[in-house]
Amino acid sequence: MAQFQIIDKFDVEVCKLPYEKALSFCDYLNSIGIKAKSKEGYSGFYIIFVTNESDKLKAKLELVRHSDSAFCKEFEKVSWKSGKTVSSKKRLNSNSLPFTYNLFSVVSIIQILCVIVYVLSLIDQDFVVFNLALGRFEHFTNPINYYKLFTPALVHFSIMHIAFNLIMFEALGRPIENTFGSIKMFSLVVGIAAISNVFQYMFTSEQAVFGGLSGVVYGLIGYSAVISMMKKAPSTFKVIPGLFAVSFIFILFGFFLNGIANVCHLSGLLLGSLIALFDCKFRFK
Repeated sequence: MAQFQIIDKFDVEVCKLPYEKALSFCDYLNSIGIKAKSKEGYSGFYIIFVTNESDKLKAKLELVRHSDSAFCKEFEKVSWKSGKTVSSKKRLNSNSLPFTYNLFSVVSIIQILCVIVYVLSLIDQDFVVFNLALGRFEHFTNPINYYKLFTPALVHFSIMHIAFNLIMFEALGRPIENTFGSIKMFSLVVGIAAISNVFQYMFTSEQAVFGGLSGVVYGLIGYSAVISMMKKAPSTFKVIPGLFAVSFIFILFGFFLNGIANVCHLSGLLLGSLIALFDCKFRFK
């Protein structure tokens, strides 16, 4: 006699919750006869799934009914009774470990390229400056040379220069890519780099060249600051309060110093903010 088992298909999404709340709520639903499972989503959130639309409605009603301060206490009681415990410590996953790398992410690829170009500049700086940096010596008579509208973002002139930019790029870019995807991150990097470099090129003296990822970094600051103010923004997608204002002040202060690509910084910051405003209005409704 053949034996078989009917396996429930958990493909009806109910809600997204932080790790601890998701596990407790899932245990609670199962305890009242609603079959539920939790699966890891993005930015530290877990997604609750049930098997049918009827259970979805029941689960949502339970979620609303317990949405007050008693949420955790009510559901954790069930977890304890079933012999399960939910750790209150921050769970270590690929989004919370600063040194866990996805080598094929846009952020990682850009960082690796920056390091390669910097090492190459230590070997032959003239080659890097002439072929990858941008200055008024480039008149774009050959369409092939339009790649230089992006490549200055990969060029750095000191260890402090590249270290600061890569740290900030990691802190700002990784959450954006994890939340909104690699295509969005790629378009932000390429778009902000190219346009901010064009503006800097227009105001660069005949003798100067420029490079650095900071135009993109400032763009990501503007983008993150605006997106984090969205009502529907993921709760984990936040930037330090006042970072946008402080960045703007530093840019203005930089206009009184030499050797800083201030136009690139300012245009990057404004461009990132404008892209975020566009996304808020037309894409992230």
